[in-house]
Amino acid sequence: MAPGGRPRRPWAGPLLRTAAAAVGLALLLRLLVLEPFEVASGAMAPTLLAGDQVLVSKLAYQVALPALARPLLALEPPRRGDVVVFEDPQAPGRRLVKRVVGLPGDLLELREQVLHVNGVAQPRTEAGTLEYLEPGGPGQEARRDTCRLGREVLDPGGAAALVHATLQCRRVRPNRREGPYGPVRPGHLFVLGDNRDRSADSRDGWEVPAAAVVGRAAVVGVSWGEGGWRPIPGAGPGLRLERLFKPVE
Repeated sequence: MAPGGRPRRPWAGPLLRTAAAAVGLALLLRLLVLEPFEVASGAMAPTLLAGDQVLVSKLAYQVALPALARPLLALEPPRRGDVVVFEDPQAPGRRLVKRVVGLPGDLLELREQVLHVNGVAQPRTEAGTLEYLEPGGPGQEARRDTCRLGREVLDPGGAAALVHATLQCRRVRPNRREGPYGPVRPGHLFVLGDNRDRSADSRDGWEVPAAAVVGRAAVVGVSWGEGGWRPIPGAGPGLRLERLFKPVE
């Protein structure tokens, strides 16, 4: 019996220690391995949708501790085609997610909406259309849009060629060009959104310092949005079951 006549609870101490260890492990994993990131816009549609909760691999490029100015161990740098989460170079404290299309020294240009890297076209094929919902900003309503779906090949013909989806919401204008941009500065990356007409990205005059990259977007953990499953049927956002644990490509 405990003092005062109350029975002892021999399980309480181990239970509390187990709970504390679980919380500590979760915090350690978040600091060093995986960190969640919520997608807030359609700039990366159709790859990522607003409402996706993405798990970011913090060990993709380096091993680091938040308290240290330099990483403990540098691994391979970001590759062309990687979807990365990074600190916004124009707004400290805000994070963005985009696709890496340009590496240091690269010259980039869009000709009639086709991406060219160092003068080489990155081929894109039409793949139908896609309707998506673009969230509205403060005081604005969400906007529904139907855009052309495409499949773009980065580094065509190379051993590391990567195929990913794109959206194009504007008409192709003959002889329309954007750029050239670059050459990309040493230690920096040129990024674009997959939804090219709805993305603020490196075409606006900024590049991403490699040191500002938090990690690589690896998988969609959960996704919450229009048309998702709800325990009580009705309008409004729900759990999008088809996006659960969807790899980010």
